[in-house]
Amino acid sequence: MLHLLNALRAFEVAARLGSVRRAAEELRVSSGAVSRHIKNLEDEFGVQLFERGNRSLRLTPDAAAFSATVTEAFASITRGVEHLRSAYRHGTIMLTAPDTFLLRWLVPRLPALDRELGGKSVRLTTWTRESNPADRSIDVYVGVGPPLNIPGITVVEIGPETFGPVISPMLARGELTADDLWAQPRLDIRWPPDMWTNWAREAGIELPPRETIWYDTLTYSVQAAEAGLGVAIGAGPAIWDAIAQNRLVAPLGVVTRPGTWFLAWRDERSSQTMNSIARWFQREMALSARSAGQ
Repeated sequence: MLHLLNALRAFEVAARLGSVRRAAEELRVSSGAVSRHIKNLEDEFGVQLFERGNRSLRLTPDAAAFSATVTEAFASITRGVEHLRSAYRHGTIMLTAPDTFLLRWLVPRLPALDRELGGKSVRLTTWTRESNPADRSIDVYVGVGPPLNIPGITVVEIGPETFGPVISPMLARGELTADDLWAQPRLDIRWPPDMWTNWAREAGIELPPRETIWYDTLTYSVQAAEAGLGVAIGAGPAIWDAIAQNRLVAPLGVVTRPGTWFLAWRDERSSQTMNSIARWFQREMALSARSAGQ
């Protein structure tokens, strides 16, 4: 089993870095050792994991999905070790959420949440598409969309799912019409996909063709909108503070979607602590939305 774990680790690092040499540097072993681990793994599974060129190392299509799973599995193990070392001994709560939610809403309020919990501290990690609220390395999972229905998991709604187009006040002098808005460059993202399409459909608006500037994540596109680079679609927690502080405006308002923001945790967790966290999120998210006029 240890041999297989070492081989999986070598594969994960090589896949993530795209290089046997760089993987060897990170793992502090020789390049030959990494190559042998990968070869042993291919022999064990009976599949080719990499397409090898003269100076390149590229995952095969089937191995790409496997790589994402292995990366998240090792991340879960790392979080589990941290949890084992500190969570119960020091009263630490491990919370995972989308990166934009963490950066633009939760991080500025983290000291207040720590105070609410009376001495317990909250540690943060971002979730990926592979994240699962049943993961025992996580205490509290923040999600958005249709509420989950998983045996052994408690789910509590903390606020509606809303989103809409936002723009910098620098570009919105006077009363901004829809035509004015569509004259701006459209800022879009790779993940989650189709935010503009979904908003237009749910708002009953036909989007005209327009230049699109692409970003990897919602965090970047909303930040670009604040900088006056165009108009972005923003989810509620990503834009509330910026609207309240007049760094962004939402000229067309926002759409409330069928989904919801929610917390999820395993039933075995302390109900008193988890319920305190849920009440804090419900109160603070409602206050944030009101401050933004939503």
